[in-house]
Amino acid sequence: MSPLLLSTSLIAAGIAMLIASSFLLTITIEDLGKRGRFSDRFTGAVISPLFTALPELVVIIFALVLVGKESGAEIAAGTIIGEPFMVSALGFPAVALALFIAGRKGRNDQLDPALPLTLIFLGAVFPIMLIPSFFRSLLLRVFIAAVLVSLYFLFLRFVRGERNEGEMAEELRIGNRIILVAAILSGLALLFAGSAALVRGIDSVSIITGVNQELVTILLVPIGTIVPETMNAIIWASRNKTNLSIGAIAGEEVFFVTLFPALGILASQWIVTRDGIIAVSLTSILSVAIGIVMYRFREAVHVFIVYLLSLIIFLVLIY
Repeated sequence: MSPLLLSTSLIAAGIAMLIASSFLLTITIEDLGKRGRFSDRFTGAVISPLFTALPELVVIIFALVLVGKESGAEIAAGTIIGEPFMVSALGFPAVALALFIAGRKGRNDQLDPALPLTLIFLGAVFPIMLIPSFFRSLLLRVFIAAVLVSLYFLFLRFVRGERNEGEMAEELRIGNRIILVAAILSGLALLFAGSAALVRGIDSVSIITGVNQELVTILLVPIGTIVPETMNAIIWASRNKTNLSIGAIAGEEVFFVTLFPALGILASQWIVTRDGIIAVSLTSILSVAIGIVMYRFREAVHVFIVYLLSLIIFLVLIY
């Protein structure tokens, strides 16, 4: 087997294991929301990402620990930037389609006004992570990391809300505790194995092809890691749960523009290339614009389709 084929197979195996892992780790989200009496927007935007962000977190940690400093920094930055970029470009349009189809069969939940504001927040905060890549000041890096962490806790206060009447009426639950524990343990095992395989494969492909790790990571890692949150969001959208579906994706992205960049900035050289800057800029501009439109027109979920432009423009600019 050729080195390139072997590395590609390693990436495919890693992605498959992460998809299986993420599914196992996210099947209790609605049950947790019900038990905690959280609002749909909080369950979608905060509880769901705690599970669905685990694969990317482990990929970042493995990149920083198992790969050389510069290569690991590029993979970590690419994962952090690529996730919100690809989730926006592919996840939100998929949710828009699911909500449109569900809306023809029954009325979707009324959109929580906090969710369009979350998109605007996402677009405004995303570029902050780029600042340390232009300077070598340790004090600045610590300051930016602290700002990003503070912004996440500000976001938590913003989305926190009481459970709305009628929300979570059709919750999904795992009644058997033995099955629940088995699912969590299996998910964690697949999580670590898949992350290690994915990072090793990406590093090898980058070396063989001569393409920088950040570009490979921006485009490849999210293909596997965005599946769980996108799948959850589509399922919720198909059940007319607008706030859960949009909140699951928007909340995941907020993780990746606040907490994860703070980790990357403090734990690595934080190398962001031109490709990463383009991805951040496109996602930020479209998030602010779409957030404003959705805040003004609450039923305009179809505007998420516009996010596809970010991927198209990105591919045109890099090639």
